[in-house]
Amino acid sequence: MTAPRPGGARRTVACVGAGPAGLLAATRIKTARPDWHVVVHERAPKDVTYGYGVVFSDIAVRTIAFMVPSLGAVLASQVTWQDVEVRANGRRHRSGGHGYIALSRHRLLAELAGQALDAGVELRYETPVAVDALRSRYDLVVAADGARSRTRSALAAELGARVRYGRSRFVWLGTSAVFDAMTFIFEETPEGLAIAHGYPHGDGRSTFVVEVPCSSDGPGNGAAAGGGPDGRMREELERALDHWSRVFAEHLYHRPLLAKDLRWAHFPTVHLDRCVHENVVLIGDAAHTAHYSVGSGTRLALEDAFLLGRALERDDDLGTALAEYERRRLPGVQELRVAGERSMRWFERAPVFLERPAPQFAVHLLSRASLPSLEKVEADAPELVEEAKRELAGGTPLPSAGILALPLEVGAVRLPGRLVREGGSGGSWCEDCEDQRYGCLLATADGPADTGPAWQHLPRGTVVVAERVPLVDRAGAAPPLVVIDMGPCPTDPAQATAGAEALVAAAHTAGWPMSPAVAVRTGFTDVGGTAVGGAVSNPGGEALLARLRVMRSAGLCDLVDLAARSGGPAEPDALLDVLEHADTVRSALGVPIMLSGFQARPDQIATHVLAGRIDAWCVSAPD
Repeated sequence: MTAPRPGGARRTVACVGAGPAGLLAATRIKTARPDWHVVVHERAPKDVTYGYGVVFSDIAVRTIAFMVPSLGAVLASQVTWQDVEVRANGRRHRSGGHGYIALSRHRLLAELAGQALDAGVELRYETPVAVDALRSRYDLVVAADGARSRTRSALAAELGARVRYGRSRFVWLGTSAVFDAMTFIFEETPEGLAIAHGYPHGDGRSTFVVEVPCSSDGPGNGAAAGGGPDGRMREELERALDHWSRVFAEHLYHRPLLAKDLRWAHFPTVHLDRCVHENVVLIGDAAHTAHYSVGSGTRLALEDAFLLGRALERDDDLGTALAEYERRRLPGVQELRVAGERSMRWFERAPVFLERPAPQFAVHLLSRASLPSLEKVEADAPELVEEAKRELAGGTPLPSAGILALPLEVGAVRLPGRLVREGGSGGSWCEDCEDQRYGCLLATADGPADTGPAWQHLPRGTVVVAERVPLVDRAGAAPPLVVIDMGPCPTDPAQATAGAEALVAAAHTAGWPMSPAVAVRTGFTDVGGTAVGGAVSNPGGEALLARLRVMRSAGLCDLVDLAARSGGPAEPDALLDVLEHADTVRSALGVPIMLSGFQARPDQIATHVLAGRIDAWCVSAPD
């Protein structure tokens, strides 16, 4: 711990919640300011915990060891593993090189409580409190009262708090079956797909989270989130526990599931505009959440506590210290919070993804919230990647140039590779095409006047004609390709549908389609109507699908080109957003997907081609 700093007024501090955030915050504050009176209020009885294991990545452990060396030493002696295992469709695939450490939540809280007592913190269990009462009695209130924070609810307007709930239901369980990897299990049941997240945490136990990513009312999915169960509800939940023990019996080695708290819930994603209001500061899950599938919630909570303690140590003025903490911390949690939300949405859509071949599905899961290079994925899971490559190539040998050199069927034509380079002055050519006579010359309806009378009735600026294309059909000829540039998609599905129907009517009046392949290029807008570099803020993309379904039904969509706004941002988040939309469109329409206007390395592109999110990539021309 940092040496105490002398000086400053004597203060009283109330920490609400004896979870990791509350206990460590209390310890850090008391250590930095020994003359302050620090009290932790906890609703639950002493030594009662409702979770099972807590997992940290090896990177998180190094961070924790820096912040709290004594806790780092404890973690160093806990159960460790390197692998992620995916069990789906009767297959098991492993990926190594990840690095995890886990321990029981009871052990973690006992260690943190011991440190708090040693520092001189007062711990009061079975003491429910209200924030209004605490604000008047204490100089500082640290709200660490969890994802369903009563403090946050009481100050929702002042904090700009927004809480959204995931579609899946989940329940936190345990088992005496010991896993040796971070294990994701997908089992079909009569009520729909069930998912389990399992990992060891020592003491001969494993954590086992059951998730139901559908709206069925099957066993175990009928209990409301919220208050503790009793009477008839408890009997129903106990039957549900038996049910899930049977569903996952093979993976549990026929051992029963255990439950400390039989409550099903929807995961809350918490967003705050501010985490400080007057003398109240929110930390941990009360201020932000990270989905359990990325395992970072406790790490963020401990970081919050450490940084809050440091801010209070550095500045004698409470208001200045809290303002500095808020300014630095709110942006700092964004990356993991957003990654958690992406991962949550992936598991919600898992029933759709499970229709893919087993090896492709596993690669899809492993790359769900990041931009990993194919080299890294292959190093971690060589057998999985080799099997997925064979599936992608249809059993034929992969070209020596790799995945991006695989041909792609688009309508009745064939793209000889997956990279298309778009040049200046309307010129484009295929990245893998050696014969530049097949360079793709693009002419818009606002450009050259010789686009032909068949296009004269179409709205100006909406049509791109590829007069010479880098595509060859099975006979070796060079047929034309028509690319329809529809511009950014309206946010209203009805408006998007009407616009597409008008374009289809104009196209049929003009007598087309006249080519073996037609592509649709479309951009995105956010809910406010402003283009955002190819990403869209509403994850469903209902308007986008409505527009493309009209074009597909009319026979005018053999390929979808998801394009970034010209000059728009090219941050990784924008690309990850559009990759989610690509997944949705590809699954819904069954057509190849190309991305245009985004930036990524070829090895990152290859990973997402292998995962089946996209099929081609349009690369910007060099300056």
